[in-house]
Amino acid sequence: MSLKKGIVIGIVAIVLYGIVGLPSVVWAQETYGPQLTNKPTGTEILFDLVLIRPLGMVGLALGTTVFVAALPFLLVTGSAENAADALVDEPFKFTFVRGMGQY
Repeated sequence: MSLKKGIVIGIVAIVLYGIVGLPSVVWAQETYGPQLTNKPTGTEILFDLVLIRPLGMVGLALGTTVFVAALPFLLVTGSAENAADALVDEPFKFTFVRGMGQY
């Protein structure tokens, strides 16, 4: 796979996640309230396993790549820790630490 094709696939994955993932979670939280975060349904767990977790891994890979590429500039400006949190730590926790079906 060429680099351009990989970048295009990554961008498409992020856009799809923004279109499909986040709005549905916000709508569900507004509609169903706290019960959504306490005990996710089987559909939410399946959706998380099949679509959201793989997209989280793509986001983590892209964030790590951007962080490593920007590291020299981040070190000069003293913002490496903030960038590491935003680009690497948060996607890692979203993908591997949170419970299945819990957003």
